[in-house]
Amino acid sequence: MIKTVYFDLGNVLVFFCHKRMIQQIAEVAGLTVPQVQALLIQERVQEQYERGQIKTEELYTRFSRLSNRSFSLLEFVNAASDIFTPNVEIFPVIHALKDQGIRLILLSNTSECHFNRVYSHYPILRQFDDHILSYEAKACKPDPLIFKKALSIAQCHKSECFYTDDIHEYVASARKSGLDSEVFTGVEPLRKHLSDRQIKIE
Repeated sequence: MIKTVYFDLGNVLVFFCHKRMIQQIAEVAGLTVPQVQALLIQERVQEQYERGQIKTEELYTRFSRLSNRSFSLLEFVNAASDIFTPNVEIFPVIHALKDQGIRLILLSNTSECHFNRVYSHYPILRQFDDHILSYEAKACKPDPLIFKKALSIAQCHKSECFYTDDIHEYVASARKSGLDSEVFTGVEPLRKHLSDRQIKIE
């Protein structure tokens, strides 16, 4: 019997637009899109941020040094994090699982400013009992370490846990860690995955 269900965040509970983030940072900092991409991707600053290796203030400083324009930390954070829309179709599933007494855990590769944004804007996240976030765990999926940490807070045996994520590679890694997992492709397939595990969502 499933007692704990883990959910990925991006493109499962909320949708996001990475292109929009880069464009908005470029606009507020007076930089070109290639400049922003180079710092975030080529120099792997985004990865460092999601791993908790640098803080929000340091990320802001890196862009400030690159720019000839003055902009505030708040302006930068808003530009970097105003990129989400809720997947409202999945919300009834979250409420139904909660009503059945199933423990809900968020398991996400995310950053401090992104998580703060979604947590403050979407109350559905308050339904979750706990979370494992890459920037706090100092590890990103598909690293087995993050799944080990996630299972350590399950409060049940790993055979009683289930996880869904939209990225195949992460699901494969979770399975290797002994976590029953399925790729998220939509709410109706998720209902079927849960039903196959004796969890009925009306």
